[in-house]
Amino acid sequence: MKARVKAIYNQISDDLKNRIMQGKLSPGEMLPSQSQLAETYGVTQMTVRQGLGTLVEDGYIYSVWGKGYFVAEPTLETGIINLPGRNFFGQEFTPMMNEVDILRADQEIADKLAVIVGSKVIRTQLTLALGDNPVALDCRYISYRKGEPQLENELQYADFPQIVARHTNSVVVKSTFSIEAVHLNEIEASALETSPGALGLCVEQILYDVNGKPLGWSRMVCRSDRYKVSGVAQSYSGKV
Repeated sequence: MKARVKAIYNQISDDLKNRIMQGKLSPGEMLPSQSQLAETYGVTQMTVRQGLGTLVEDGYIYSVWGKGYFVAEPTLETGIINLPGRNFFGQEFTPMMNEVDILRADQEIADKLAVIVGSKVIRTQLTLALGDNPVALDCRYISYRKGEPQLENELQYADFPQIVARHTNSVVVKSTFSIEAVHLNEIEASALETSPGALGLCVEQILYDVNGKPLGWSRMVCRSDRYKVSGVAQSYSGKV
């Protein structure tokens, strides 16, 4: 069932994307409402929101609180960097699940997710490899909801923004990230098969809803000797 739902919202986003690229939906034009799109495609509004969330992440549309979704202006002024777990900055990783657990938020996690210290959060740890060589340790955090289903397979193979959107019943409208050099701690060094204190590259991403509430946080630490960063600037009309 999950695979079918994913296919449907991807079909919706692909259809709207094609209409934008063909000029049938112009920059600044308002999209039909979620209820209208749900009726048009014969799906639930939740499925529509997932499709719209994908288009927001890719820069094709943006939302205005209280009004709806609008077609974005194409621009070359912004560098486009994809942040899913399996293909990052042009490198294709093999993800390996280390652990999924529920823990109490410490001060750092509470600050990142805007929750109370001690609140329950779901944490996953993935090792990302190129061939047989571990390259990065990716830790992901989502606020815990009672009765949450097991997420191991989905968290291992799906993109983080899509997971967050589905399991928080929210549309991810903004993603911020930071990149900095760090010294690997013992846990990170062990996972990446290097020595504690070795230099690494830390990439943090926080996903937000339309009200500016953090929905998910990921922290990926990479081995500096096995990883490089590259990017591209293009208008959305140049995307395939």
